[in-house]
Amino acid sequence: MTSFLLQLLILTFLFVSGTLCVEQQLVSVPKNQVDLISDVPDIPEPLKVCCISKSNDIDIGNHTLKKGQELNWTFGASASGSALYSCHFYWQSKDKSFNVYDGSVRQYCGLSTDNACICYWCAEPDGFYISGDKSEWRKLHSWSDS
Repeated sequence: MTSFLLQLLILTFLFVSGTLCVEQQLVSVPKNQVDLISDVPDIPEPLKVCCISKSNDIDIGNHTLKKGQELNWTFGASASGSALYSCHFYWQSKDKSFNVYDGSVRQYCGLSTDNACICYWCAEPDGFYISGDKSEWRKLHSWSDS
């Protein structure tokens, strides 16, 4: 009888813990998003971008974007709530580095349907514009800013 109760207790524990795991997987954590768009001419060369997360050392890598192409990535909220992504842009003889996602940038970004933050950046010949919905753009950086 004791053996039967022990087996029943173990089976109950496994069932309950398995159910909790499934329920936790069903709860979706909103994924924040950064979307970089190139709107600079490809001649003599397209836009080059190198991005990295300074909050958790994730390297987004080096990318070449032709006019009209986009680079985007998603990420969950960090434990401290302070994700930070920085990019270095190269085009012709110009280059520019700045944070494409941090606490001060979030105010210009929008919200997705699941309440995640989404930041659209567009590289133009005169600088960098940000939007929360791709309809209204605000210039935040020039290529020549210090």
